[in-house]
Amino acid sequence: MIAPFAGAVVLVGLCASPAAATAGAPGGPTNAEIQAARTKASELAQLISTDNENEQIAAEHFDQANIMVGLDLKRVANLRARIRWENRAIVAGRRRVQAAAIQTYVDGDITSAQFSGLLASSLTDAESLTTYAEVATTSLHSAVVRLGEERARLVASEAAARTAAADAHAAALSATAARDEASAAQQSTASALSAVRGRLATLIEQRALAIAEAKAAAARAAKSAAARNEDAESAVENFNLANDLGGSDPAVAEAEAAQAAYASEVGHPALVPAGSTVAGDLAVHTAESYLGVPYVWGGAGPTGFDCSGLTMVAWAAAGVALTHSAWYQYRETQHVALSDIEPGDLLFYSFPDDGPDPVTHVAMYVGSGPYGAETIIQAPETGETVSYSPMYYFGFVGAGQP
Repeated sequence: MIAPFAGAVVLVGLCASPAAATAGAPGGPTNAEIQAARTKASELAQLISTDNENEQIAAEHFDQANIMVGLDLKRVANLRARIRWENRAIVAGRRRVQAAAIQTYVDGDITSAQFSGLLASSLTDAESLTTYAEVATTSLHSAVVRLGEERARLVASEAAARTAAADAHAAALSATAARDEASAAQQSTASALSAVRGRLATLIEQRALAIAEAKAAAARAAKSAAARNEDAESAVENFNLANDLGGSDPAVAEAEAAQAAYASEVGHPALVPAGSTVAGDLAVHTAESYLGVPYVWGGAGPTGFDCSGLTMVAWAAAGVALTHSAWYQYRETQHVALSDIEPGDLLFYSFPDDGPDPVTHVAMYVGSGPYGAETIIQAPETGETVSYSPMYYFGFVGAGQP
């Protein structure tokens, strides 16, 4: 609740213009856009890992299918060789059977009619061979029958092997397609990731440039604000000097004009009372009756006041009860714009190192006095007294009507 500056010099270090306040906000890509690009890159990298795994699995299936095709083709070739060998063995067996039949006939073990019938029989099936074997010997009969059965099994095995080879070939074709598809997906995802990473690099570069430009703009604004503060300080000093020396009206008017011009430049037009009320006028007159009373922290008159003690006592005389606290008075009043301010309205401030409350100082708007329409009255700080002051905006929070 203690004002850091009193009297006319409070304009030194006034807040910068709204343009300067926003100069530090960089343009260009936002952090959210950069984070979105990073998330997309991470997702694509994970997808590439999955595609690589699928491609490896497809390649393994392709290799296994080709191995099976090779084994099945080799099995078919072996069976064909076995069949050729069995065919030759059957032909040789038939010849042996015929020779045995002829020998049996020569030896007189079979009649001429029987032998002629046998020679005329077909030699292409196992039954004929069996007939020859019965005419010849039991051992030849068994051998021929075995050869016929083995050939039948080989033929069946060859057919099965051909079917297995065809199935293996189809599986190999499917594995090839799967491998090619996985490879294409991996290449497509890698291309997308490359594009996203390029975009991310561009966004980061643009963001860095925007931040650098914002810092440069803020530095320029701060320099400009410092120059304006110096001009304002000079104007106030001239104003004070004119008053202290009993200066002419033109000198006072010039100082007031300089102060009003500065207030307008930083976004606060010169104050013009919007109106007047009986209660507000009474509060002002009560506060003015304590001009020159020392500042006392926690004081509420009549021999000492702090800022909120003065405004509490002044408005109590007008029938309005306020709490002895600048922060609570800010909450108890109806907030108004400076363009609607009236005599008696309260002006609230927040100064560094004055405590944790959002509002730490309060003054009262007078509206007409030594500083014209910019005149306020306050209990400034320790070592000062209740006094008039020109309106200032450093630390200004807002205005309120009790």
